[in-house]
Amino acid sequence: MPISEFAMTIFNVILIIISFCSIFNLIAMICSEITISTAICIILFIAMFVAQGSFSFTANQSPFITSSYWEDGKEYILSQEPDPNYPGDNVVKIAKILYLVNPQGQAMDIGSVDTKNLYVMPIYSSILIVALNILGVYVFSKKELK
Repeated sequence: MPISEFAMTIFNVILIIISFCSIFNLIAMICSEITISTAICIILFIAMFVAQGSFSFTANQSPFITSSYWEDGKEYILSQEPDPNYPGDNVVKIAKILYLVNPQGQAMDIGSVDTKNLYVMPIYSSILIVALNILGVYVFSKKELK
């Protein structure tokens, strides 16, 4: 792995951690009871994991069924035919956006050493961090403290 990809991976990991912190901080600001906010955060983490799994299947679906074989470290394609179960380009793009907005999806991409989205993930993380922190500050400023 080149040093530039390694540095971008570390930067993405830091942004993913900040994204998770922003999500959980927003939940803690909205809920006044610590027990309720902890339960919601745990359920939300599990829901993000399930969503990541369902979106990853659609986001990585290919429009073609490929028959190929490997010989001497090189792939030889025998045939390619359209996949009748392909949901369409728009559905795949929406699933990919939802997959990359989810910090769990980004973490899975980094964990699988998939570098095709490496330079796009910081944009999604930054937008998520800024939006959630602005929303959290707004909600907290409207909340009446005892």
